[in-house]
Amino acid sequence: MLRTTHTRPCTYSLFEPATILKFSKIWAKSFVNFFFSRKRFLLISPPFCKVQLAFDRHKKSIFTVQIRDAIDWCTTKQIYLDHDYSFKDLRRRNEVDVYYQTLESKGISPLIVDCGANIGLATKYFSQTYPFASIIAIEPDKANIQQARINNASQSVEFYEAAVASTDTRGTLIDVGLGNNAFQVAANPTGNLTMRSINSIIKDAESKKLEPFIIKIDIEGFESELFSKNTEWIDRFPVLIIELHDWMLPKERTSLTFLAAISKLDRDFVYVKENIFSISNRIA
Repeated sequence: MLRTTHTRPCTYSLFEPATILKFSKIWAKSFVNFFFSRKRFLLISPPFCKVQLAFDRHKKSIFTVQIRDAIDWCTTKQIYLDHDYSFKDLRRRNEVDVYYQTLESKGISPLIVDCGANIGLATKYFSQTYPFASIIAIEPDKANIQQARINNASQSVEFYEAAVASTDTRGTLIDVGLGNNAFQVAANPTGNLTMRSINSIIKDAESKKLEPFIIKIDIEGFESELFSKNTEWIDRFPVLIIELHDWMLPKERTSLTFLAAISKLDRDFVYVKENIFSISNRIA
């Protein structure tokens, strides 16, 4: 099991001198590391540029992402420099690749669901890594999902301005003052936020002949409600990636329902950086 400390929310201004210096040091170090390692991505643009030019070593191509502030650059760093959603550190990475390739060879489009998509960088990473997949990006904040659309022009991505919950219901978006990557949600029958269950999302996807493949969940503590009931969808996904938030919400036991649900299933449980990778032991 690989462990690390959790990254606290980044609340700096992108253009503060101290932020420019701090981020520029990280960026410069990553530049050097890229040429002395086999890392996949290089961020060509310095961190204070709102249009980030990047190079993908695997595809030998250049692409761009757009950011608005320091928080967005922190997210860019996590996805493209820290490789938070890469399978390279997992001993079962070849199994995951073979499963994806098998679906592709059969003409079956794998389904990837990005819950808590923020500005769409994890969504973009998954579409770059699994180009044959269809992706659903779910994000409750309007400004974030607008940015996610900018960063993902591909027709293989469908966007839901919504949150995920154990049932289809309504809710409220809560700004706790920690930036655009830390919005929380609460169930509220009269709220103006749509909440979708994973079961209903799968049902819609099956009507399009999509096969569940990966689900990524980063929903700022609302996992306590998501996993409280109606969790039969978990084993439909060969790979589940989740960040738990007990570190952020002490004594609220937000991980309890996830641990209870996952412990009953035949799946591996591996910590890599901030995330748990839960992989089915019955990948066909």
